Parts: sequence; structure tokens; C-alpha cells
Amino acid sequence: MKQTFLVERKVRKLLIAKSVRLAATVLVASLALAACGTPVTESKLVRRGLSDLEESEIDLSKAKAENQNRLIDPKFDGKLVIVNDPIGIEASRLFFEDSDSLVLFAPDDKSILRAATLAVNQHLPAVQYDDARRLEIHKLLTDLGVSRLVVVGDVPWTKTSGEFSVIKDPGTHKALGEFTAFQYGSKVVASPEQMVKDIARLDKTPHMELRPAWVPYEGELDAGEEKNQPIPAQSRRDGQMAPNIVATKDSPIANVITAAAYGGRVLVVPTADPLADKHSMAAVAGLEDGALVALGPEFGRVKEFKAKIKQGTPD
Repeated sequence: MKQTFLVERKVRKLLIAKSVRLAATVLVASLALAACGTPVTESKLVRRGLSDLEESEIDLSKAKAENQNRLIDPKFDGKLVIVNDPIGIEASRLFFEDSDSLVLFAPDDKSILRAATLAVNQHLPAVQYDDARRLEIHKLLTDLGVSRLVVVGDVPWTKTSGEFSVIKDPGTHKALGEFTAFQYGSKVVASPEQMVKDIARLDKTPHMELRPAWVPYEGELDAGEEKNQPIPAQSRRDGQMAPNIVATKDSPIANVITAAAYGGRVLVVPTADPLADKHSMAAVAGLEDGALVALGPEFGRVKEFKAKIKQGTPD
């Protein structure tokens, strides 16, 4: 009996020693892996930085696999949509079924960037004001159930409206903080050609106010301005299941703002023709039957766009 006990104790010691050696080996291997900087998972190809890559770094077969193997919001699954409307009404209906607030902005560059800052950070749809389409804008507000209209820039919309409250943005840094309850930094957009790209990346640098370098900064208004009422943030609508969304520097700004506010990852490509550029093809490879949203009329007709995607996608 005593001999059996001694044997069992010896076996236990051997097992413990073996476990310790194994754990030490795993720890050393993990530390070595971390030290050499080897990534545990391979980085994605189809991402916002896609347009910054060299063509030699782009594998269209990998892009196709990434594009096709994603969870997609059922309302976009199997659909390819080209948004032709230039002022954001169509995009607002596409990405938002309802919204407590909406940003309505003037077409000047300063107002556009200010509206983008507010809409993307607070996840609100945005529409560029067009007097000829005022009735359509009003119908959109009604259909989305908007109770709070945020007006940015010189827009002829009175503050008294029975169906919803109208908040006029004074355009100051102080007001931005009061609207959102956050402190904002500033980012200067270098040129008009850079506007779409910087707006598309706003959600990666939250609480950053975009300002145009080509418009003189006039400073803050008198400190005696009234305190602005808050504009509550809404939750992202994409549920981490947004379709691929593509735009060019020429895409209507309101569409880009609203897509980014929805929570989608907007891929800004060099050209609307995927056959003319490898970056543009990578963003849409394998998506001739969706899920894909193109944010401007420059992408052409749906049938022709589908054919180009199919032609350029590797088997």
C-alpha cells in the first residue's frame, strides 16, 4: 500500500513538472511572436486606406473574398443601388427609416463641413437645401418623423414650425460643444477635392470639427450668445452590417455625409469606372449582385455598372 502511494506521488510530480515546462514553452513562444511584431491576424485589404495602397499590394481575389464573406443588413442583401439624387433626400430615405433630428445645410463649403461634423458625430441624416425642392424636403421630414431640424448656414427656414422645432446653428466652436456635450478639436481640410475623403473618415476621428483652409476663419461670435439646446446623438444604424459603400471626390456631399452618419464605411475610390483602376475594382469586386451602394450619378446606370464589376472580377 505504501509502495503504491509512493508511485502515485512520483507520477503526480512528473505530470506537474511536464505541465510547467509546457506552459513555459507556450509563454516563450508568445513573447517571441510579440517581440518580432508578427500579426496574429492578417489585415483587411478592403478598408478606408485602400486608395493609399500601391497597385502591386492589391489582390483582387482577396478583395472579392472579403467583399462576399460579410454579414449584411437584410435590406441591402443582394441589392446594388446607385444614388443619383444630389441633395441627400434619396440617401436619407435609403439609410434611415426614421430620425428624431435632421441637418439641413446651405451649399457653401463652410456650411457643408460644419453640417458633416454635426451629422456624422450625432448619426443624423443630412440634406443640402434647394429652394426648388422645398416641398420634397418637408415631406422627408414628415416621413422620417423628424422633431428637430438643425439648420446650418444661410437657409431660408423660419424658426417657427408647428410640426418640429428648428435650431439655427450659429457656427461657433462653443455651440458645437453645447449641441453635442463634447469638446471638439479642429481639422483643416486642405482643398475642396479633399472634402469627400475627410468626411468619409470623420467617424475614425470623432469630435473633430472640419474647417475649409480656403475660407478665412472669422473667429467666434460675441460670448453673449444664447446657450444652445442639445442635439441628442442617435445610435449607429448599420449594426456593423453595412453594405460596401463607394464614392468619388465628385459624389454629392450630402450622400457621403448621410452614409457616414448611418455608420457605413465609405470607400472613396479614384474613379467611378472599376475597369479603369485597380483600387476602384477592389472596392466592388464580386459585388455585381450586391450588397453595394454607390453614392453618385458618376457611377452610371446600374446595368452597366454591374457588367463592369463582373468583367473585372477574377473567377
